[in-house]
Amino acid sequence: MATAGAGSTCLVIFVAVLLIFIPLGNTYEVHDDLDFVEEYSYRDAHLYEFRQKRDVKTNPVEYVAVAKLTTQELITVDMIQSFMDSWGLPIPLENSTQIVGLNVTTVCQQFGTGTQCQCENSYVWTYNNCLIYGTCDYISSGSCGCILDTPSSAQICIPKSELPVFDFMVQVNTNASFGLVNIVKNYVQSLNFPLLFGNILEITKLDLTTVCSVSNTRYYCQCENQYFWPCDTCLSYGTCDTISNNTCGCISGFPSTGPYCLPITEITSSTQCAAPPMPIKESTRTISMKINQAFDSTLTDTSSALYIKYSSDIISSINSVYQSVFSSSYKAGSVKVIQFRPGSVRADFSIITTSNTLDFSAANIQLASVLTSKGYPVSADSFAEIVENGLYDTSNGNIYPGKNMVLTCNPPASSTGGISWSFNDYSLGSSITYQISTDGKTLTVTSTSDQDSGKYACRTTVNSMAYIIFQIMTIQPFPNVNVNSSKTLRCDGSPITLQCCAASAYTVQWSLADAAGPLTVPTTGCSTYTDSGIIVGNCNTTDKILTFIWAVRELSGNLYISGSVKINVTSKNLYCYSDQFGGGNLDSYATSVCDSDSIGNVTARCISNLTDITKGYWAIEDTNCILRALQTLLERAKNLQAVDVPQFMAELQNVTETFADKITESTLNIFTTVTLLNIIANVSQSFRVDKPIMTNFLKTVDVIGSKQAQNTWQKLNAGNTTENTSSILLRSTEDMGSTLTDTSFSITTNSTQLNRTKTSGSFFGTFGTNSSTQIDIPEFNGLTSITTIVFTAFDNVLPVRNTTYNGNQTKINADVAAIIVNNTVYNISLTFDVKNTSLGSPQCVFWNFSLLDGIGGWDSTGCEVKPIVNETGKFKCECNHTTSFSMLMSPFFVDSLVLGFITFICVCISMICLILALIIEIIVWKPLTRNDTAYMRHVSMVNIALSLLIADICFIIGAAIVNKGEQTPVGPCSTATFFMHFFYLALFFWMLFSALLLLYRTIMVFSRMSKAVMMVIAFFLGYGAPLLIAVITVASTAGGGGYIQEENACWLNWNKTKAMLAFVIPALTIVAINFLVLLVVVCKMIRRGVGAATQPDEKHAILVIARCVAILTPLFGLTWGFGIGTMVTSALGIHIVFAILNSLQGFFIFVFGILLDSKIREELAGKLSIKNFSSGLTKTTSAGVSSSSGQRRRNAHNISNTSGAPASSTYNSDTFMNM
Repeated sequence: MATAGAGSTCLVIFVAVLLIFIPLGNTYEVHDDLDFVEEYSYRDAHLYEFRQKRDVKTNPVEYVAVAKLTTQELITVDMIQSFMDSWGLPIPLENSTQIVGLNVTTVCQQFGTGTQCQCENSYVWTYNNCLIYGTCDYISSGSCGCILDTPSSAQICIPKSELPVFDFMVQVNTNASFGLVNIVKNYVQSLNFPLLFGNILEITKLDLTTVCSVSNTRYYCQCENQYFWPCDTCLSYGTCDTISNNTCGCISGFPSTGPYCLPITEITSSTQCAAPPMPIKESTRTISMKINQAFDSTLTDTSSALYIKYSSDIISSINSVYQSVFSSSYKAGSVKVIQFRPGSVRADFSIITTSNTLDFSAANIQLASVLTSKGYPVSADSFAEIVENGLYDTSNGNIYPGKNMVLTCNPPASSTGGISWSFNDYSLGSSITYQISTDGKTLTVTSTSDQDSGKYACRTTVNSMAYIIFQIMTIQPFPNVNVNSSKTLRCDGSPITLQCCAASAYTVQWSLADAAGPLTVPTTGCSTYTDSGIIVGNCNTTDKILTFIWAVRELSGNLYISGSVKINVTSKNLYCYSDQFGGGNLDSYATSVCDSDSIGNVTARCISNLTDITKGYWAIEDTNCILRALQTLLERAKNLQAVDVPQFMAELQNVTETFADKITESTLNIFTTVTLLNIIANVSQSFRVDKPIMTNFLKTVDVIGSKQAQNTWQKLNAGNTTENTSSILLRSTEDMGSTLTDTSFSITTNSTQLNRTKTSGSFFGTFGTNSSTQIDIPEFNGLTSITTIVFTAFDNVLPVRNTTYNGNQTKINADVAAIIVNNTVYNISLTFDVKNTSLGSPQCVFWNFSLLDGIGGWDSTGCEVKPIVNETGKFKCECNHTTSFSMLMSPFFVDSLVLGFITFICVCISMICLILALIIEIIVWKPLTRNDTAYMRHVSMVNIALSLLIADICFIIGAAIVNKGEQTPVGPCSTATFFMHFFYLALFFWMLFSALLLLYRTIMVFSRMSKAVMMVIAFFLGYGAPLLIAVITVASTAGGGGYIQEENACWLNWNKTKAMLAFVIPALTIVAINFLVLLVVVCKMIRRGVGAATQPDEKHAILVIARCVAILTPLFGLTWGFGIGTMVTSALGIHIVFAILNSLQGFFIFVFGILLDSKIREELAGKLSIKNFSSGLTKTTSAGVSSSSGQRRRNAHNISNTSGAPASSTYNSDTFMNM
């Protein structure tokens, strides 16, 4: 076909594909006709080649014919396609042949200097043509749509569906763990096929075919799903399963060169495989048996001698018996001891068998007999095959309170006898709480709580032996939410901090009620949010309320509980306000959460402030804070198992040491700790406690029994519901001591010493952290285990109470010694070092747990005190039984009403006398201090009186601070003690100055020291030295709590630090010095008098000083001598004498220092008479007054100028007469 063109020549190749169906009744052959019809194979890529003849009888035969059209003019493909479409299909050629389809496949045309051949829709060039001729587009999926030349052999585009496809199978061999195998499986399953790999390659399928593993040095290769080993491979290596359909799924070897497992469609072997004998399949069984002995916790240590002995004996016995009974069905030497558990002694061991139908009844009877003969009492029915962790799939997540827990028991199909359930070894029956299915395989625990945590087990019978599946189930604790309370805050723009804490099995999150999203991310433990606060301008006129929402969720994200906190921000005046409680009015109550380490709240009441009536303050009235760590342990302890005791005890010890300060100051924390120790002691009765467990136990007791906890224990012992707490602690400690292992060991902690040993015949030793207690047991009947526990600090814990008293007068004055033996003791002696030698009336007592209706108290039945000759500070107790012993002693003070009146009256008299003395000194000061000696004498007297007056005032304050028998408050009592110490010392040092002044004026007659120098010396000695001693004393003893007495009175400590020596030594030293000075002065005066050159006024002053020193020094020395006597005796007479002498010291100073001084009397009489005379007269002549004054001046002049011996002698005689 030729048409006019545009002057250019264009080659168009037209190929029509003719689909011809020719129904033939016999063989039909198509002859070659190169001008029109040709058949060729696309698949073989040869253009001029007919398809093979087909033998067709009744079915039509399909032919593809190709026509090529070449033209010099441009004819569009669309024109050709329209032309062919106009023919109408099908086109009949003859009765049996018709054309059913016409398509344009390839169009070639000149393009520049070359040719391009373009495929039409649904047709492509093969990959080879694309590579040979080059492409004018791109290669994709092994084909292209355009090439850069006309192909030779007249090849044309072919349908995409007829592209040549080649299938390749690639095998990959790699080493991987079983965990990686599962990861690969999951990854392959997630892929979407086909996967394009380059231009011509597609991965259409990827399968894991073979997994090989090593067991007992032998390879086993297992086929995966839909893959099999061919018969010859199964026969060559041997099978580890069964042969079916001439294939097997597992071989006992590794074909390193292949082939590997194949699809069933590719296994062409027609060889019939005779099923080889099944290989021996080994199975591992875990069996538990009960040895009727007390469990020794050293059996948990695989390196201990006891563990090694038990393991060796058990393994040899099992191996010999099972090998004998089961023969080849038991793999010889396969027994292994897994562990020993409490519950008598539970021995878990594993064996390997080759049969699942062994009858263990006869074997276990024989095994029990063999073990019993070796010293391991075992009954034949105590054996059980056990499976651990087979009831609940932990991948299902935690179980929270209030949710149902479903446990499933799946025993072997050969089990007999039904299924029974147990919880912590207690049988369960179907109930509302425990719902058991009809077949017994399912146990549902409804509405669980933390009390449902523990060991669950289902039991049946397999192979004539018990079969037990068990699992330790943990119900998560309640969240124990600790969150801020709603409160009112000031409108000052301050940030608002909120905190919500929950148990670690939950997450906490904050949000705002009117906000779209959360304020914090979910956080385990505590979640803290700080709001920027309300701008002052937004709340200064009206209150603003912010509502914060807290949410506690399970770890899976499910909401467990939520609540709200309302913060009212106000500008109103708040009578009481604090950041902790917010604001409130008078008598209103507010609550606040405990700190982040604790659970609970603090309640306070708004009360008025005595110092500022405009505002009050929050007074805490109730605190119920408990450490979160202790609460968590308490929840776990409800289902504590013996096997968990070592770890649990270590955790408790760590908690108590970490939070020692918070525990010792809180009654609730100590009570909880004692409760936990009691639970541990009770659970430990089922096994023998080893040294590590007991060490942690005693360290925990040390913390809660320390000195810092003494006041807390006093509250507990006085409480109606907690008064037996100390008794429980002592009982728990004794119980732990009674279950110790048979090995000998000792433990020493901060305040406790334990000794565990075995002995026969007798026992003697010195024990205690300070070696302060001797224990002597003269006789035992046979070998005896003895445990001694000596508590140095239990006087802080145990109260002093018995059937007749419960007061503070009597004290525990020695160690508390617990003696625990497994034998009968008829005689025991204990020698105690007493702690406070100032106490008396010793009593030998033991703690009777049944006393006072089970509360417990001290009892002296069967015990008596024996004196120890020539030893002080020690007492001996002899008893006819064993338990916890100690010494009770009473303080030596006498609780006498008469003594109290004497002290009160005498102190009042003394203070009045001191005040009068100071007043008189002021009145007569000027006329009687004209010379240096008299001046210094009166200075000394004034300071002596002033020091004693202040000391007496401090004494009264100290007496008001603490009553006898009570603990002394450290702060106020330390202050009162310091000033008493200082001013009592000042009293003695001023007396020392008086004595030194007397010595100086008596010996150094012609030497003169200026008044200023004497004043410096006097005040340095009188106040400087006492201040130095007082400061050094408080600095060296206050840090360790040894500055003041621990009870009864505010005064320097004696028992702990001997701080009282800082007063006794200086005072007695001054008394001794003053006596020596007095002797020197007396000798000097007897030999030559006071001195001729001494002025009469100075003589008078010297003699008065001598008199005061001579009288007051022995008097004060005697007073404090009786004071020491009151510390060592309770005799009423000694106490009365000391009270009188000590209380009347001011009276003695007034009498001997003031009233008996004739000069003071004369001057005072003159002052008083002038005053009376002046008040009685309206007018007085000046002459009279002058005469009187002149007379006194003349007398004074005459006295001062008297130098004769008689006058001097007369004066001295008068002076001594006035003494």
